Amino acid sequence: MFSSNSISNILGIGDKNLVLTGEEIFETIKSVKYCVLNAILTYEPSHCPHCNSNKEGHNIVKNGSRMVKIVFNRAGNNPILLRVKKQRFYCKSCQKTFMAKTSLTNKGCFISNDVKRSIIGDLCEFKSIKLISKEHYVSSSTVNRVLRSTEVTNRKHHLPEILGIDEFKSTKSVDASMSVNLVDVSTGKIIDLVSDRRKFNLKEYFSSYPLKVREKVRYITTDIYAPYIDIAREMFPNAKIVLDKFHIVQLMTRNMNIKRVNIMKTMKTNTHNYRVLKRYWKIILAKEWELNSVEFYSYRCYKNLTNSSEILREILSFNEELKDSHKFYQHFLQSVELRDVDEINKILDKDLSDIPECFHTSISTLKKHREYVINAIETTYSNASVEGNNNIIKTFKKISFGFRSFRNLRARILLRNRYKICYSSSSNELDTAA
Repeated sequence: MFSSNSISNILGIGDKNLVLTGEEIFETIKSVKYCVLNAILTYEPSHCPHCNSNKEGHNIVKNGSRMVKIVFNRAGNNPILLRVKKQRFYCKSCQKTFMAKTSLTNKGCFISNDVKRSIIGDLCEFKSIKLISKEHYVSSSTVNRVLRSTEVTNRKHHLPEILGIDEFKSTKSVDASMSVNLVDVSTGKIIDLVSDRRKFNLKEYFSSYPLKVREKVRYITTDIYAPYIDIAREMFPNAKIVLDKFHIVQLMTRNMNIKRVNIMKTMKTNTHNYRVLKRYWKIILAKEWELNSVEFYSYRCYKNLTNSSEILREILSFNEELKDSHKFYQHFLQSVELRDVDEINKILDKDLSDIPECFHTSISTLKKHREYVINAIETTYSNASVEGNNNIIKTFKKISFGFRSFRNLRARILLRNRYKICYSSSSNELDTAA
């Protein structure tokens, strides 16, 4: 038969003043079957918490008790409810009463700290608030209160040397449609989430950092969004702006795809050329040197075996403008791939009349930000870690069916960012470490 100490050790009750009494019983409370344990909490207090008078000459005496309930984590299929008979004390000096205290719960709370720690662990995983509340037999409001208790104020005394900036779709409680994700590119950790990506809001946010802190930032990686570039110039005097290579290539890829679609519109939909252009758009946008030119396979729209290089060769024969645009597009991709600064400069030095018309707007934009494009080619920094964190944010929004409050979204993302989640190989227990 298990002793009171054995059950206390199993439940993780470290308070030696709390003694379990009697056997467990099962009760149904609000359609939930609980395993109920009875306990007594009493001790000899050293002083009165109201007047700080010491216990001398029976100055503090026992004055009845009060029954309270404490919810514990589930053991097996049933949650555990601890009925504790807490001792009340009376101080003769100040004529006030006070209750015996325990480390199992906070003052005035019936949910144990172990349950709260377990909730915090689940908040770091891809689980909805409803699911977490259901698993711990608490309300959704309780889970949100636990989440907000983990909020940490950004003291704004540190910024990384390499700062990544990108936006993500915001919540309904924010006036702006997009919010900003600030990431330390070297470690991949999120620094903070800013509710509004508009310039005046970002300027106000970064102005709260001391100038000495902002001067330590050496590189800022961002996309081609103008307010980000303006803020980087104004607020970070020693930082080099690095445009994300993915967005540079994406700019040219979109133009190439638009050219393909425009040529398709001039063709009849029942022709072979139209069907090939529509189906094999990925081959047109792919890097030409990565296409298969050796092995032959069966492709739709073709009776004989062929490969992607042969398909591309046929597509480019459909239209001379498409061929010229594709040649320029591949030359640009290869220059970025090889980090050839001289070739990039030659491309940007060209007159627009020497460039296919579909790329005029993009090349003009890159010419405007030539210095930042060259920085992207010369360095290895990018917004890859920022985009990865954006994907985590999107996943949390998806499994939660959206967030109404930006504060809750920010608290949950930063909580996951602070805690490292790991599973022990010998058990399924969740360990959280700062």
